[in-house]
Amino acid sequence: MTLADLLLVGNLPDADAKQYALVFDQGAQDALIAAQAQRPDAHHRVAPVQLADGRWILCADLLTEIGPGGLYADGFSLLPPELFAMVVVMPWFDALALLPQPEPERARDEQSRFLPNDPVMLDVNEAWVQS
Repeated sequence: MTLADLLLVGNLPDADAKQYALVFDQGAQDALIAAQAQRPDAHHRVAPVQLADGRWILCADLLTEIGPGGLYADGFSLLPPELFAMVVVMPWFDALALLPQPEPERARDEQSRFLPNDPVMLDVNEAWVQS
């Protein structure tokens, strides 16, 4: 589903909106930055997070504030409507799986020597740690 499809349905209740993410490409991110730059005095801004594949993510709960009187109403009106067809709406946990994962590092002792894995510990590999 795209944001354009979702907007045709109408407003999402708060509880439903929190279950979805808006995922978009660099072109949409640039349009969002440009729209926010047109309102330098605005106190309410969104800050997308970049995904591992280069796309960007926002929580869909911001859509509850795009209607008249909403926190993002004025800024949302500055976005080109053709952009909404390029924004994918997906379940929040599916989108979170696309976030960059930290690379594991070799575990070291106090003298900076590599630590080996203990083969007795079948469910843990002590030779590697998450950074």
